[in-house]
Amino acid sequence: MKKLIKNGKIVTPEKIIEGDILVEEGKIKKIGSINIIVNNIIDAKGKYILPGLIEVHGHLREPGFENKEDIPHGTRAAAAGGFTSIIDMPNTKPPTVTVNLLKDKINKIYPERSFIDYAFFIGTASDKLDELKKVNPSDIAGVKVFMAGHETTPTTIPDDRTLAKIISICADRNLLLAVHAEDQWLINYYNSEFKKAKRSDAALWSEIRPTSVVTSAAARTIALISSHKNFRLYILHMSTPEEFALVAAAKDRGMNVFGELVSYQLSFNINDYKKYGNKIKVAPALRSPGDQKMLWQLLHDGNLDVLCSEHTPHEWETKNQPDMWKAQAGTPDIQEAMPSVITGWSKRFGKDSLELGLQRIAEHASKKPAEIFGLKGKGEMKIGNDADFSIIDTKNYWKVKKSDLFSKCGWSAYEGMKLLGRPFMTFLRGELVYNNGKIVSKAKGKWINH
Repeated sequence: MKKLIKNGKIVTPEKIIEGDILVEEGKIKKIGSINIIVNNIIDAKGKYILPGLIEVHGHLREPGFENKEDIPHGTRAAAAGGFTSIIDMPNTKPPTVTVNLLKDKINKIYPERSFIDYAFFIGTASDKLDELKKVNPSDIAGVKVFMAGHETTPTTIPDDRTLAKIISICADRNLLLAVHAEDQWLINYYNSEFKKAKRSDAALWSEIRPTSVVTSAAARTIALISSHKNFRLYILHMSTPEEFALVAAAKDRGMNVFGELVSYQLSFNINDYKKYGNKIKVAPALRSPGDQKMLWQLLHDGNLDVLCSEHTPHEWETKNQPDMWKAQAGTPDIQEAMPSVITGWSKRFGKDSLELGLQRIAEHASKKPAEIFGLKGKGEMKIGNDADFSIIDTKNYWKVKKSDLFSKCGWSAYEGMKLLGRPFMTFLRGELVYNNGKIVSKAKGKWINH
């Protein structure tokens, strides 16, 4: 069935195109001034059309942690946030560190339950390295390593010897390696030292996981891959200017090193612990206002690879407590991520520069993720690609309320905030999934294999 989106402002990384989009058989058939008669016409006058966003770092928690999130709730939240594809993370229960557990996700857990398209990381464990030799490379977007752990990450690889073995396997099989880069030994040291102070306030979290914890781990990993030609390394949730400098320096040496910035680092900093407490306890930890300003500038200038939400939901009972040592690390935000970035951009750089901000989102939350992870037919508003996009509202503010949220955990650190850029409609392969606060389709997400 043909569908015509009329009079929109179509966002690409290079420019804004005022015109129409013709959708046919789930694909973008034509972009421009289109004068044909079709039964299904949607008027997007005055609104921007963003390419479908790609969440490369989604924790949808199944199997084992369904009390925190599940596939139907998490992917509804994604669609409501303008995300049309997600790469699922392996820290489930049990952790997805074997081919059989990966197959369970592919064949049983996701089909007919996801409202957006999906791909997978396989995890690693020190006693399961042979699984990386068995997995079909076309079944995964990459291999996930936790160099350090927290409450939901039991399979950590803190030592360079085991990490080097994993790198060697990935090099032999041309597998992308995605690393949660924190130094477990430094964390252990800071934990032991700060426990002597008898503090348990939320702000302590950023003190026991300072810049040295992430830069040390990132530098170590980049050094370990340096002897492998054409190796692809992806550093997850970078939180400091120093990490971005390390990645830039590696690129200058001809290395295939990429990194991501998560939206909550742009929304919150260490000064916000007083107001939000452990709701914004995340790993890696939040940084100073000065660091945050530099991260915003990196996005403004286009000097990063990927922007994502790192949706990490926990049940309210886990987060709603004053003791930092007991609260779990992570925050749900896949629904709020891009409106929060659009709002923050407008405040920092002015509404007059909003279109540049939207172009940066199209580049770093859609095009580059698709390129880095090989998601064919995704990532751009161009003829022949899947008709994945959202129509967003940049004129009216959305006051975030619990009743608006689709995540199973049912809470948000953004509650009460007024955000611009909330998606009005989201389309997956041309079909309307989300419309003005409601999910309006069945779960028709498909597996994106390679």
